[in-house]
Amino acid sequence: MNFGGRHFAAICILSGVLVGLCVCEAQPQSARLQGAILGIVSDRLGQGQLGATVYLYNRFDKLVQRVTTNEKGAFGFDFLSPDSYSVRVSLPAFMPAFRQNILIQPGMRSFLAINLAGVISSVELVYSSPTPTNPMTDDWKWVLRSSMSSRPVLRLLADPSRRQSSIFSDMRGVVRVQAGDGGSTGFGSQPDLGTAFAVATSVLGQHELQVTGNLGYASRGGSPTASFRTRLSKVPESSPLAISFSPQVLLTVRQLFVVGSGSQAPPLSTLSTAFLDRTAFGGRVDVLYGAQLESVTFYDRLSVISPFARLTYKVSKNHDVQVAYSSGAPPEEIYRSLEGVSEPQLGQDVGTVSAFPRVSLRDGRAHVQRTGNLEVAVRRKLGTKSELTAVAFEERVANGALTVMGDIGAIERSEVLPDPFSRSSILNVGSYQRRGFMVSADRNWGRGWSTWLGAGNTGTLSPDADLVANARDVRRLLHSVRRNWLAMRVAGVLPRTGTRVVTSYLQTDHTSALPMHRYLTQSFSPEVGLNVQLRQPLPGLGLWSGRLEAIVELRNALSQGVAGLETGEGRRLILMPSPRTLRGGLAFIF
Repeated sequence: MNFGGRHFAAICILSGVLVGLCVCEAQPQSARLQGAILGIVSDRLGQGQLGATVYLYNRFDKLVQRVTTNEKGAFGFDFLSPDSYSVRVSLPAFMPAFRQNILIQPGMRSFLAINLAGVISSVELVYSSPTPTNPMTDDWKWVLRSSMSSRPVLRLLADPSRRQSSIFSDMRGVVRVQAGDGGSTGFGSQPDLGTAFAVATSVLGQHELQVTGNLGYASRGGSPTASFRTRLSKVPESSPLAISFSPQVLLTVRQLFVVGSGSQAPPLSTLSTAFLDRTAFGGRVDVLYGAQLESVTFYDRLSVISPFARLTYKVSKNHDVQVAYSSGAPPEEIYRSLEGVSEPQLGQDVGTVSAFPRVSLRDGRAHVQRTGNLEVAVRRKLGTKSELTAVAFEERVANGALTVMGDIGAIERSEVLPDPFSRSSILNVGSYQRRGFMVSADRNWGRGWSTWLGAGNTGTLSPDADLVANARDVRRLLHSVRRNWLAMRVAGVLPRTGTRVVTSYLQTDHTSALPMHRYLTQSFSPEVGLNVQLRQPLPGLGLWSGRLEAIVELRNALSQGVAGLETGEGRRLILMPSPRTLRGGLAFIF
């Protein structure tokens, strides 16, 4: 019995040793496929800070992990898949610290030295170690084994003796140089040759201050243009990198010179202020609302008040209903808030800061296009990658402005406003009303690729007769005619080059002018004709830490969606909502 017992004990000890050796051999093999981020959080005197919260985000700014530092200020994120990450550190009485583009490769450990201060906090990448050595001490292992649920109290109270000597931190931005040829959408577009920028910074760690601008020249005569916007919004504690809508305040000024409308043509100047807020009722109802007050100076001084609101009722986890309303100017802020938009917030502001109002002349006086829109949408998710949507809307337009090309000599000078952004003109087509509906299917195929298919029916502007003699004839003959349409959109990233491709096409009766409806409940509004956008990442050559992209946009490549008129002697007058546009530029994102 004793002999058998000794053998049994020996076998157990030997088995344990073999299992331990197997684990020791297997652990480095798995570690070679993953990486880690380790760091020390200290103050300006080099003392480790206990209880600092460290957030880890992936390349899409999605929160991956969250840990707190130990008594020595140490933290760590282990078993990370190879990718690019961002780290944000916050602690009461200190300015937050933020570091982007931390590259993790298989078997690599990146060590961060984080210095929190009352003026400017910093994150320094000390070194990255791809060697198989194990620098994990007991302190590091204790940090990696820790969790928020098992350590509920690890925060330091703010020291009232410390005074906040700085306001701004966590600065990021984008700079874009662009140029164009042909035309654009007239008022409501950017200058053809200009430099656009957007810079955002945190204010006291609780608010976001963003400044956006665009300086350039309009293609028609090289007229200078300028636009500036300031945005102040709140940063929620639950998501330090995301911007909430509770609330946002914006101030925007724009100015351009119109060439060709007379020797004494004044500049077009706008000043607008907007307010945007969001309120939730329980877990089912969400209301996004706001208003914009815009003053337009062009011959006369015009004021436009534009309220807007969107209510979302969540029927179930995969089913919701939305009701939206807007009046006056198009609510660019509600378009930006739509879920599923691919453009980052800074890039969206760069694209909308120069959206001048649609201004036209009628009887020698300036008028601003006003649009009233009521929209109802029902959305149903099919799993995690597919979505079905049905939308119905009613739209009322006053002082509608369309692009006019061809022989405009038959139209009085007091009725035509030269388009500063193209070689065409702007014509006031009066008021019209239309209804429409759309059904669509959206599918995310993974790896950055998605498709969108939509079909619908909407009102288009078609003339009762072909022959016109003046602008009054154009307004009298144009009326709304319902037409069916079919559209498709494909977006994705090419695997080898990393090129972002977005292309769409809308097929309909192209013998009538089709002003496209801007949907308040959809992240994508189909545009007439063939449209292509390419975004190509470029190598930085190690000269900067940001990203460099080349951008090419082609709008309405086939020049579709036009209404032709005769002005006498066989001369043609063409009305269109969106002429062909080719634009290109470079964007630097930091």
